[in-house]
Amino acid sequence: MEIVEAHEIPRDPVGQVLTHEGRSIGLVDLGRDASEALRASWSEDLPFESGGVLDSRWLLPMLGTGSTAASSLLAGNVFLATANPATLMTIGTGVGSAVMGPAGIVGQAPFVAASRALMPVVAPVMLFTTVSSLMICARLDRAQRTLGQLSAVVERVRRLLDAEDYARFETAAERIDEIRSEFKDCRRFASDVPERISRIEHDVSLLRSKYGLLVTHQVQSEEDAKSAVSDLGRFFLASLQDIQIDVLQLYLALQNDPDVVESRQSRLREKIERYGEDFRQVIDDDPVGAYHRKLKGDLAESTRARLPRHLRLPRRFRLLRGPLPHPLRRGLAAKARNAKAIRRQSNSVQTRMERWIDATATDDARPPSVIFYRQPDGDRTLRAYHTHDVRLEGTST
Repeated sequence: MEIVEAHEIPRDPVGQVLTHEGRSIGLVDLGRDASEALRASWSEDLPFESGGVLDSRWLLPMLGTGSTAASSLLAGNVFLATANPATLMTIGTGVGSAVMGPAGIVGQAPFVAASRALMPVVAPVMLFTTVSSLMICARLDRAQRTLGQLSAVVERVRRLLDAEDYARFETAAERIDEIRSEFKDCRRFASDVPERISRIEHDVSLLRSKYGLLVTHQVQSEEDAKSAVSDLGRFFLASLQDIQIDVLQLYLALQNDPDVVESRQSRLREKIERYGEDFRQVIDDDPVGAYHRKLKGDLAESTRARLPRHLRLPRRFRLLRGPLPHPLRRGLAAKARNAKAIRRQSNSVQTRMERWIDATATDDARPPSVIFYRQPDGDRTLRAYHTHDVRLEGTST
């Protein structure tokens, strides 16, 4: 690995496109001037709105001691990584680059492709897994924000839960939020976190399996419909908690075992896709809606000459002609009204499922960047944030 002298540190934006197994990531050293302007534009307390941050414990092995990237970061430069390097591919020598911050353009300079590798040969795989892991977690954080905190979702279905299941859901939500809070505050996981996650995962897996079976049951009565709404809410909640557990497992792998990050990330991607399909299936099946539609059809049929099939008398007693007697029609109408109210509750859960599907199945029109930089003071910790606050754009010369 080549040692890069201080005078070789890029002063202007220098970029490199790294490719691994058909995927590309653009990496840009923003240079001294743009980095200083960007640092001046952000708050030291919270430079970016972000759902996740990684520090030196993860990033130093990835960047490689002695690489151009490590030397530039030591000198105070800021790096930008993106999973959509199309902009970098179209910016060349003599074409201006603009560093866009929260307040607009914060730095502008000629952009040139790297004449030498910014990263050591072994780094791209680690860079891919780190950048893509942060972006997956950003999407899931955004999806969860559309639904509220897990504890809020638990409260929403509390009245539908028996005491034992409520305790399991509430405990799981509290433990997940507690671990996430520790990670956010300390930027690392305590040594007992793997065991804590394992206990949560066991309970949540049981709950999701249980209610995954129950949501497939047919609805043939008002009581069935009420149970179906309850089961649907519990199934959705258990799925959300299970996804959050996998997010924690991914971050934990980044900290403790980089070799398994790619498999953890693949598992999470597959789970997001599979759970999205499960949600679409229960929305399409809509057993409560089917029950309500059947009651409405029976009520309409009751005003005609023939009775609904399931209400007809045995043939030897079938003397009735004309509309169904008023008391029976009134009973059907009451059932239909009750079913409509239950259906509204079911539709509310389905709407939340659809919001989650939309938030996780599609990327933003402008994918987030991952910003790497060193803290200017103290132990000069290396940090990485995923954010929409900063991006690189091409400008005319």
